[in-house]
Amino acid sequence: MRIYFLMGMMFLSFHTFGQLKGAVQQTNLPAHINEERKPENSTPASLAKNNSDKLTKSLKLTEVQRKDLYAAFLDYETNILSTNKSKLSNQQKFKKTNELNKVRQGKLKSILTKEQYSAYILSFP
Repeated sequence: MRIYFLMGMMFLSFHTFGQLKGAVQQTNLPAHINEERKPENSTPASLAKNNSDKLTKSLKLTEVQRKDLYAAFLDYETNILSTNKSKLSNQQKFKKTNELNKVRQGKLKSILTKEQYSAYILSFP
């Protein structure tokens, strides 16, 4: 009977002290704790800028291509935002999103060279 009591007490103490580990100030904090978190990309302009910057780096775009790409992404993101806020049914939103995506792909195809567009398409998993 004593063994069961001791084992129970050990279990409870391990469980209790394990819970307290996170509450005690640690002397060696990980480096990412004090770093500022990335702001969320919630506006169409920030989403468009983020996407165009990523593609500029990965596809080595010219300045003219970057500006055209930003305009295409900005148009797409603003239309997506207005579609999502509209009171359309889910099926209508889905159809509208697909139409917007087709328009965006057409714009991207006209902006990028064939090699860049194929690299862009192949970059998706």
